[in-house]
Amino acid sequence: MKKTTVVQPYDLESINIKNWVTKSNILIESTYKLSLQEQRILLIMASKVQPNDETLKTYRFRAKDFIEIVGNKKGTGFYSYLKEIVNGLQTKILTIKEKGRQRNYNWVITSIYEENEGYITLQFHPSLKYLFLELKEKFTSYQLENVVRLNSVYSIRIYELLKQYERLRKRELTLEELRHFLAIEPTKYKQYGHFKSKVLAIAQKEINNKTDIHFEFVEIKTGRKVTSIEFIITSSPALNDASATKEKKLELNQHLVELENHENIIQNDLVDLGVKPEKIEWLLSEFTKEHLERNIRYTQDRLITGDVTHPHSYVVKAIQKDYAKLSQESKLINSKKTAKKELVPDFIAQDRDKQQLLKDATLKEKQESFLKEIGTQMEFEEKLLQFQELKKMLILSSDQPTQEEVKKAKEAGLQEVIRNMKEDFKNHEKLGLEPRLVKDFKNKELKKIYKDFLQSKVLNRN
Repeated sequence: MKKTTVVQPYDLESINIKNWVTKSNILIESTYKLSLQEQRILLIMASKVQPNDETLKTYRFRAKDFIEIVGNKKGTGFYSYLKEIVNGLQTKILTIKEKGRQRNYNWVITSIYEENEGYITLQFHPSLKYLFLELKEKFTSYQLENVVRLNSVYSIRIYELLKQYERLRKRELTLEELRHFLAIEPTKYKQYGHFKSKVLAIAQKEINNKTDIHFEFVEIKTGRKVTSIEFIITSSPALNDASATKEKKLELNQHLVELENHENIIQNDLVDLGVKPEKIEWLLSEFTKEHLERNIRYTQDRLITGDVTHPHSYVVKAIQKDYAKLSQESKLINSKKTAKKELVPDFIAQDRDKQQLLKDATLKEKQESFLKEIGTQMEFEEKLLQFQELKKMLILSSDQPTQEEVKKAKEAGLQEVIRNMKEDFKNHEKLGLEPRLVKDFKNKELKKIYKDFLQSKVLNRN
């Protein structure tokens, strides 16, 4: 009888903890609840995905190699235990919320068990492709060894959330946001003390000792209650480099002392300006230190020149509206007389210069440059609101404007928004791009303005 050769459908994959895991930030900031073993399985699969893959492939592993990374349960055969984990994983749902839509996916759609051979075959759900492949921006990468060493599901998730912000060196999250990302039930760790000891402290110890980043955290309070956490992130040296580790810890401690001193200085400045204690607590909890500092300096400068008569109320308004940033961008001299002039801010002049540079570019180059320049929909809306606020500020020249002045400023702000919408519409049309849709707008006020603008165009054409 002729011997037949069994052809295996997939190549056998080795597990290398030096492989890189690359995920879209959408996935990192999504909410899902998985066991430690389920997370490790998905991370091993993710480490096999290559940037040049066109689809999410099917991977075949030795069950024995897999269990060495995932871990085993006492009194259970490793293959049976692995089969039990994957069966559970296939029932777990990933929920992605994007652009007002909620989408639910299964993580794994294929799992083949070859008990006699001791192999297991796995495949991600094809719909997850955009979260792992063709990522050109807004993604995070790290080596598998950094997460497979962690023994807490919360440590793995916190590592990814901090790794995402490693270059920025800090990240602030409210407790509500953090609990949401970590999928912690409302009834679990209700007291901050429990949350700190069972989640934050364990994650800090594990991440600082076992990964390529190091973090400390500052508790931000509203009144006496901790409401947010500011993470201070640094890239860790080699784990066996004791002197470098000690130096990094000293650097972090110094940074924490500086943060505390800065907060005290800000608090004292606000007290000197006459702001009430309860309002100070709210400002410290609501805005970043840099935001507060620049608007306090802005108010102090205007107070010296005699442009502010009620500093306690003016500084609060300046912080809320970020007058300092608006003033810097427009390069207005801090006086009532100059504030009335329609000076061209730097960011408007820069836009005109860029238009000139694009004059001799090809159509494709113009399209690419334009899309890069306008940024995301959110950035475009922020820019519109910025122009609107700047226009209002140019009209309002006193701290206590009349109703007529307020009405005039509001109308000027509206017209400035419409003018920029018209320009954006024309640029899309000129470059052969589809115009924005009303449903694209997240800000309700801007959505209404854009809807009216489109309707007016239709009427004018008819």
